[in-house]
Formats: sequence, structure tokens, C-alpha cells
Amino acid sequence: MIFGYNIWMKTRIALLSISILVYVTVKYFVPYGVLLLYPLILLVTFFHEFGHALFALLTGGTVHGIQINPNGSGFAQISGGITPLVAMGGYVGSAILGNLLLYMGLANKRYARGVPWVLSAVLLFTAVIWFRQLFTSAILCVFAVGLIWLARKRSKWIAPVLAFLGSTSVLYIVEDFNHGPKSDLAVFSKQIPLLPPTGWAVIWLVIVLVITWGTLRRAFRERRSSES
Repeated sequence: MIFGYNIWMKTRIALLSISILVYVTVKYFVPYGVLLLYPLILLVTFFHEFGHALFALLTGGTVHGIQINPNGSGFAQISGGITPLVAMGGYVGSAILGNLLLYMGLANKRYARGVPWVLSAVLLFTAVIWFRQLFTSAILCVFAVGLIWLARKRSKWIAPVLAFLGSTSVLYIVEDFNHGPKSDLAVFSKQIPLLPPTGWAVIWLVIVLVITWGTLRRAFRERRSSES
């Protein structure tokens, strides 16, 4: 029993370590590595804008469209909702989505098999119902088709792929804390002027780090028997 648990732990640690190593190596040591990470950047942008949309819906707002631009920026057209929470939803919400993928990839093999189907449905829904731009819908459909192919043809790859997407998404979000959400921070600090944008940026980062720590702690406490 202990032997099996040790193997399980080492497998998870190796999976997480390899994911981080690949991301760091490609981004900082491979020529034109950023281009290789371009699909990941677009996916994180989608998570960010979907986070805005989700927080808007949860607070009574309406989502009219989501746009992802070729340069990696994005836009969510929203009306209503609680403005500070909607503004924070992009950064914190994308981190929550990334952590969900990470947890499923590391610790919940049984439910991980359904994640590509759920995520592809969300992508296709956004591409069609929240349509704003042909590039956005096209790239979301490409992601959805890739996830469906993964679920149907390469089911053994699901956990490693989810762990990679989750861990690298969270890494990218943490690295981008003081730049990517700049406009969101401006809106948030205007609504709640207790701190300047830089102060809220640190608080948002701490929230993301706490969420990630909780995800990893729970993932590595799960036993293999709970997955069977």
C-alpha cells in the first residue's frame, strides 16, 4: 500500500515538474519559444475573458460577446453585473479555471476524462453564441476539435495534457500579474479606491497563489484508491 502510494506521488510530482520545465525551457531558452507557446497564450486569454463573463453572469450581468485578438489581447462585452467582481473575474477567474485543469490532471483521473468534452462545449458555445469576430470563433473551434480528438483517440493523454495546460496557464497568469490585468485593475481601483492599482495587483496575486497552493495541497493528498 505504501509502495503504491509512493509511486503515485512520484508520478504526480514528475508530471508537474516536467510541465513546468517544458514551459520555462520553451519560453526562456528556445529561440522563438514564445511563438511555440502562442496557442497557450490564446487559451489563457480565453480563460481571462471567460472569467469576466462568468463573474458577470454570477452577479446578474449579461454577456454579449467575447473576443480574442491575434496579438493575445482580448475583450469581453458585458453589461450589468457587479463591476468590481467582474473586473477581478478576468484574472482570478482565469486562475480558478487553470487550477481546475491542474487538479483534474494531477488528482482526479476519473472525472478528468470528461473535462475535454465540457471544455470543448464551452469553447463552441462561446464561438457561436457569444460571437464577435471570425478569428475568435475559428481559434476556439480549433481548440474544441483538438480536445474532442484527445478525448476520443488519446484518452491516456488526458491527465498529462490537463496537468500541462493547468500548470502552465497558472504560471503565465502569475508572471503576467502586473501587466495583463492593468485595465481591470484600473476599473477595480476606481470602484474601490482603498488602494492604488499596484496594491490591488499584489492582493490579486496573493489570491491566485493561495488558490494554487490549495489546489496542489489537495491534489497531492488524494490517494490513488480514490480515483479507481
